[in-house]
Amino acid sequence: MSYDLCFSKDGMIHQYANLAGQSYYLDIRSNVTSYSIPAGYEDAPQDSWILDKSKPWPLVNSRTGLATLIDPNPPPPQTYLDNNNVKAAFELVSKVPESNEHVWRRPTGAVLRFIFTEAEGFDVVQEAEGDVTRSDYCVFKVLRKPGGTFYQYDYLLAKCKPVNESWHTTEVQLREQLAGTGNDSKKCYGMIQIGFDVQFYKFEGRELEKVGGKMDLVHQAQDVVALGTYLKANPLPVI
Repeated sequence: MSYDLCFSKDGMIHQYANLAGQSYYLDIRSNVTSYSIPAGYEDAPQDSWILDKSKPWPLVNSRTGLATLIDPNPPPPQTYLDNNNVKAAFELVSKVPESNEHVWRRPTGAVLRFIFTEAEGFDVVQEAEGDVTRSDYCVFKVLRKPGGTFYQYDYLLAKCKPVNESWHTTEVQLREQLAGTGNDSKKCYGMIQIGFDVQFYKFEGRELEKVGGKMDLVHQAQDVVALGTYLKANPLPVI
C-alpha cells in the first residue's frame, strides 16, 4: 500500500509515500521510480514552504511542489521532547513498557545530549551494555589545564533501567560506580532512570545525596531540563 502525495509543479514527478513514511518519486518522462529526490528538485536553503491544510502531510515546497512529511524548519526546541528521535523512542516504550533495557536506553543519550551540549564542552558516551560495574552513560566535561592540555573529567554518571527495576539496587550500583570516578576529588553527579522516572544525585564524601525529587521524563520534561541546567551552573570540583 502507498499514499499518493502530489505531483511536482511542472507535472514531471509523481511523489508517493510507503507505509513507513518514506517518500519515493516516479519520473513521468522515464518511468523510473527512486527513493532519491530527482536532480533539480532537491530542497534549497532559500525555498519556502506552504502549509496545505487540505492534506494530512504538513508542507509543500513552493518552488518544486513536492511535499515533506517532517517540518524542514521546526521552531527551536524547548525540551528534548521536540527531538523526533526521542519522541519516537518514548512512544515505543509507552506502547511496550515491558521492553528490554537496551530499548529503554535509546532516548536517554539524546536526553543527556540535549542538556549537556557539545557547545558547552560536554560529551555524552554510552558504555557497554550489561556490565553492572560500569555506568550506562558517562557525561564528560572538557577542561583546559593552565599548561594548555585539554582533559576530560567525569561530570555525571547515569544508570538506565526498564520499569519495575529496584531503585535501591540501582542506587547501590551507582554509588559504587561514582566511587570509582577518575576525578581526583572523587566528587561527581549521578542520574538514575527507571522507566520514565528519573532522579539526579550528588556524590561527595562517599555519600550519595539526592538532588531535587523524582521526575517523569515525559510529563515533567521542563523540570528535568531545569535541574540539568542547575547541575551545569553548580559544577563539583574535580581535583
